[in-house]
Amino acid sequence: MRSSRHLREAQAGSWEKFGQEDPYTYILTGLKNQDQREFWQSGRWTIEQELLPLIETRQVTPGVAMELGCGVGRLLFPLSSHFREVIGADIAESMIQRAERFAEDNGLGNVRLCVIAGPEDLLHRAGNYLGKIDLFYSLLVFQHIPDLAMIEGYLHVIGILLADGGIAYLQFDTRPENFAYRIKTRMPDFLLPRFWRKGIRRVRRYPEDIELAIRKAGLEIAGELTPFTSYHRYILRKAGRLSAAL
Repeated sequence: MRSSRHLREAQAGSWEKFGQEDPYTYILTGLKNQDQREFWQSGRWTIEQELLPLIETRQVTPGVAMELGCGVGRLLFPLSSHFREVIGADIAESMIQRAERFAEDNGLGNVRLCVIAGPEDLLHRAGNYLGKIDLFYSLLVFQHIPDLAMIEGYLHVIGILLADGGIAYLQFDTRPENFAYRIKTRMPDFLLPRFWRKGIRRVRRYPEDIELAIRKAGLEIAGELTPFTSYHRYILRKAGRLSAAL
């Protein structure tokens, strides 16, 4: 069995390749004809229709937001006008380089970007923000991580980074495994469409496993959206915080 380090290296290598080949379609697999206007519009829509209502309802302080798996900045850039500072982290250097050029070209001075190798590296690079992150979010990212131990590591880091009143907003694929899914995950890559191959394929998780990892990280579930679907989102906070309105 390969070690977690080898799995991290393999995943980083896959996403570096995706970032060089076609970052827009690999980030948003439903994108048609590499339409960059549709790509950026989808990010603005997600911020306006999904994240901003969450921020308002949860009364999130507009201080520092952090995104894990920011890619080229599809969500990070439209969110930047709503926070004092936004930080994006990704394992693909080519994507971060694209995001840095975009931020510079558009004068986004409150955007910080970094390449990371895994949970430990994220904690190291975010050392100045321990206990200061008001919103930590990650969409369409955890569904691609094959190693549960890596997810547990990220959750542990999130628990350290969150401010006392901060929240995390994380998406997973928690659809039940079925026969077709099991067959697909056992087939060699060359027989599969590109978005079903290792590195990009969605990995389904049992909610029980995710929720155990959440508790072990010192976090608690403040809310859930669309459970047992491909877009299952958890709203998390540090354990012991007073309940907030859904």
